[in-house]
Amino acid sequence: MSEHTARAIRLFDDLASNYDEVLPFFRGFAELHVDWLGPQPGAVVLDLGAGSGSLTGAFLERGCTVTAIDAAPAMIAKLANLHPTATTHVMDAHHLAFPDATFDLVCAGFVIHLLDDPATTAAEVHRVLRPGGVFSFSTPCDVENAPEWDFYGALFREFQPYIPEGQGRLGRPLNGRQLLTDTGFHALDQTDVTQHLPVPDPDTFWNWALSHGSRAFIDALPPQQRTEFESRVRRHLSPMTPTTHPTAATLTRGTRL
Repeated sequence: MSEHTARAIRLFDDLASNYDEVLPFFRGFAELHVDWLGPQPGAVVLDLGAGSGSLTGAFLERGCTVTAIDAAPAMIAKLANLHPTATTHVMDAHHLAFPDATFDLVCAGFVIHLLDDPATTAAEVHRVLRPGGVFSFSTPCDVENAPEWDFYGALFREFQPYIPEGQGRLGRPLNGRQLLTDTGFHALDQTDVTQHLPVPDPDTFWNWALSHGSRAFIDALPPQQRTEFESRVRRHLSPMTPTTHPTAATLTRGTRL
């Protein structure tokens, strides 16, 4: 296991208790993602890197049979409690312990760009999909026409030099279309979706920032810079709130022949 993977597992184990409970980021995008895919009732689905189960819940509501996997044991424990009808496993997404041609659909929410080797995972997904099966995943993307929120990205860029090399950012650049093409998927499709998260006050936003992957960046800052980063986030938000925070994702899918 790489140090990158080990750090990610430790982080998400730590986040599990309030993951997606401050603001419904993952739940909102899960609904948009599953709506876009339009699975048939009875579809056999693998939720890959399932976290606390936002996609799992959305697929179950549509009558699918769901197996959920994640490398973080605390996440899987939480998911199993929230969605007892799902089959759950602690599992490395690079090595899927399933027979060939097991699933009709494999879906991953905000995880492929975090992996050490997305190509290995995509090849494993291709193997466990049935002919005609679909692999789909979401990745973050930039929001357009939200200048009032430019300060937030600017703060991350400003404070990045204070973070030791190799720490702070779990995600890596990913070309989703190229990944699927290189792995033998066809009928590629892609769309961008946006949701607006309600932000009643700076406390809520800061608690949300500490409840998902951005926590890695914040925790990697030296104490003085972490305090300054938080102070400046709160100072920018105070005159804005209550407000909404626009967030966007790219949804990508391809079909196994």
